[in-house]
Amino acid sequence: MIIESSKIGDLPQIITVSRKTGVFSEEEVDTVDELFRGYLKSPVESGYNFLTAREGDKVVGYACWGPTALSKGAVDLYWICTASEAQGKGVANGLFEAVKEAARQAGRWIIVIWTSSRDEYQPARSFYLRMGCTQAAQLPDFYDRGDDLCVFYLKL
Repeated sequence: MIIESSKIGDLPQIITVSRKTGVFSEEEVDTVDELFRGYLKSPVESGYNFLTAREGDKVVGYACWGPTALSKGAVDLYWICTASEAQGKGVANGLFEAVKEAARQAGRWIIVIWTSSRDEYQPARSFYLRMGCTQAAQLPDFYDRGDDLCVFYLKL
């Protein structure tokens, strides 16, 4: 597996991977598409960076992250997504480590992650805890009634 900065040709597979997880709503998939297009125009202006995990020419996962506005030390980790057929094979771990390294290289020292309390997101919440993150907050009914915002962080 190779993890590298995403390329323009990765977008169709990134969208497919997003849809096939069965976790993201169509609105969330559209947001991935929008953020990726911003990244292609200018990561600096958009504030979004994408990393792609690939095996050969197949995208098996991606991560989206960027510097947190008005913070000197934080980055936001927006998504780590692994293709269904590649789950449990270290793709998410590799992407998380790559985001950590990219954040360090950008002179940042904390990663902040927002995620949902919905049942479908339990694997993501468990993953962040396994990766050494701390859950700092849970805001009730943030995304929708019964769908809380869970905020995790990791100091580098």
